[in-house]
Amino acid sequence: MVSLIDTRSVTPKTMGEFIRRQIRVALHAKGVSTTAEIAQVTGVSFPTISKTLDDMNDQGEVILSGLGASSGGRRPKEYQINPAYRSGLIVRLDRECTTYTLLNYVGDVIAQESQPSVMAQGPEQLTEQLTQYVNRYSNLSTITFGIAGAVNEGRAVYIPSFHAFKNFEFKTYYEERFALRVEAVNDVNASVFGYFDRLGFDKSLSLVYIYLGPVGIGAAILMNGEVVRGSTFFAGEIATLPLYDEKKFIQVMNETTLSHSEDAKRIQRDAIGRVVATFTSIINPHRLIFSGKEIPDLVLESIRESSAKYVVEENIPDLVVSNWEQDYGHGLRQTTINSMLGIGVE
Repeated sequence: MVSLIDTRSVTPKTMGEFIRRQIRVALHAKGVSTTAEIAQVTGVSFPTISKTLDDMNDQGEVILSGLGASSGGRRPKEYQINPAYRSGLIVRLDRECTTYTLLNYVGDVIAQESQPSVMAQGPEQLTEQLTQYVNRYSNLSTITFGIAGAVNEGRAVYIPSFHAFKNFEFKTYYEERFALRVEAVNDVNASVFGYFDRLGFDKSLSLVYIYLGPVGIGAAILMNGEVVRGSTFFAGEIATLPLYDEKKFIQVMNETTLSHSEDAKRIQRDAIGRVVATFTSIINPHRLIFSGKEIPDLVLESIRESSAKYVVEENIPDLVVSNWEQDYGHGLRQTTINSMLGIGVE
């Protein structure tokens, strides 16, 4: 789902591109629209929308798809985004492999393949792989990186276990090298955005998304429809939480993961319960989503009971489990679509 664009930063110099972005968003949301429908949705005058659509049609960005129903006069023209006009590349950086997914301009997956992981080798190996795709797809307009680490405006500021990419400027380096728009997003932030979008974009909900999986531990916070990143983009790095006198959350989880004893399970539930209580006390979210590993309903109830030792139970949010692959994949896809449409880009 794509929402209309914030108008606060629009100037007379950028008005033309702003109107084009509004048209793109309206067409992407509905698929096919007439000039009058787009004017009504965007609040831009009919003559301005009509002229801009003609220009976009001449340039191949939109195409005339047919004629709409008549209300008594001439049948109106219907337009849609040309799927072949632009494409976007999702690059998911994982320990096991690097996955490349190509989207067309309307967000359909048109190609996907995996390459060997570059996380240990570093940027040189990644650049070698990327160059193949940039050369292969002449209409490529944007690249989105999904990264298992904290990302500050396109720079990997905290990327545990993958020191070859520490402080690497994904956005700056590849925008300069390939002259494309580049986004780099934290994996859990992308997942909470994907979950939120799949939920229906309800901005009244505050969400905490916790990933507990084989590649690490992390969290993401979403409030008022926006991902909370923090002053240094470190928000959500819950592995470092000092929940015990001399141990961080990640240390407790690592020590108990390999054991299947009841005592180890109890310690894990208590540690997770403390994290839930911490989020409850600080931001009091509507819902807390667990992902990355199977958590049965019985375990969720045990986590709630553990949390209730530290905070009044009625304040504990709804605890649910979601599908990591679906949420992460959807979040990366929506980020890439937004980037192709020009949302959030000045």
